[in-house]
This record gives sequence, C-alpha cells and structure tokens, in this order.
Amino acid sequence: MTTLRQHLSRLGKKGGHARANNLTPEQRSESARMAVQARWEKRRKHLETLLGEITSGTKELHKRARANDRKSSPKKHKRTTS
Repeated sequence: MTTLRQHLSRLGKKGGHARANNLTPEQRSESARMAVQARWEKRRKHLETLLGEITSGTKELHKRARANDRKSSPKKHKRTTS
C-alpha cells in the first residue's frame, strides 16, 4: 500500500519529464537559465549577508583595538623649558 506522500512524489517526478517533453529546446534552455540565475541570486544574497556580518564584526574589532590603544598608551607630557 502506498502512502499519499509516495503517490505525490511519483506524480511530481512524472510531471517534470512530461513538462520537459512538451517544451521546445529553446524553452528548456530558457527554463534552465532562469533556474541557474535564481540559484546564483540566492547564493549571492547569502554571501552578501555573511560579508556584511564579517565587515561589521571587523569594524567593531578595530574600534575596540583603538579604544584599548588609547587607554594603554602612556600619556605624553609637555616639557617645560626654563
């Protein structure tokens, strides 16, 4: 006995082949091109998010380092000439 999930899975697999058989080579090519662009766009957005997080983290580290440098550097005293 097949479950509804298995049945729908089989239908989905058949549907892709049936659709591809009904498309012209140019239509299949365009469909594939659009799918590739969608995948790359998703990856690009993900990478931009990661890069933004890295950049903001790096800026925060530089900010903290500058603050620590100011705290730990000895203060220079002006020499007075007599």
